[in-house]
Amino acid sequence: MFNIEAAGLVICIRNHYDFVKDLCKEYIIPDSRRPDIIVEVTEEELQREANKPTISGFVSGYVESIAIYEKISNRLPEFDAFVMHSSVVAVNGKAYCFAAESGIGKSTHTRYWKETLGDRVKVINGDKPIYRFKRNQLIAYGTPWNGKEDWGEKISAPLNALCLLERAEENAVFPVEPFQVLNEMIHHFHLTDAGEVDVPKLIELIDRMVTTVPVYRLKCKNDVSAAKLAVKMLIKEEGE
Repeated sequence: MFNIEAAGLVICIRNHYDFVKDLCKEYIIPDSRRPDIIVEVTEEELQREANKPTISGFVSGYVESIAIYEKISNRLPEFDAFVMHSSVVAVNGKAYCFAAESGIGKSTHTRYWKETLGDRVKVINGDKPIYRFKRNQLIAYGTPWNGKEDWGEKISAPLNALCLLERAEENAVFPVEPFQVLNEMIHHFHLTDAGEVDVPKLIELIDRMVTTVPVYRLKCKNDVSAAKLAVKMLIKEEGE
């Protein structure tokens, strides 16, 4: 058992395997603070997770880590926070989120931003970051769960733009109205165990997200030119 701090929350993880503690090592804090969230995966839950087609065949420690993060995700709406399947980067102290259906190219687009901006861009989290409202501002936070590329840092930044990616023959970046994307956004959230999450609260947070943060449609060719256009359109710098 150990405590981590993520998104400003103290989370107590009652683990069975060392894999989970090693995964979270950069986020571990002393046990002196009272936890906001306590999570533990039972043997029955672990077996159920291991039987999922996308997880089958992985070592038990990895399976436990996935199940633990799912449990954390289910509790986050209580704290005006949520996990969204996305990649989020920070440039000049502001965060830019890329969301899309699996296989569209979130990681590829993130890589192109790294190629375009070099050391100026930091990947907060490449797969499932935590977003939390604090003082009416939506903040993107790094977590130990960084995805298969293991892109992520223990940093945070206010979200400056939400970018919905889709493949296209030509690049284009344009704003969209919140009411046009609310239903689409639902697909970027894990709701398999909906009975364990406050769904109305989560939908309220998604609605708040798209009405608080500017939303853009990014139509992208599969090359670095897509990132160059996105950077030009989204990052407003002095002198440009």
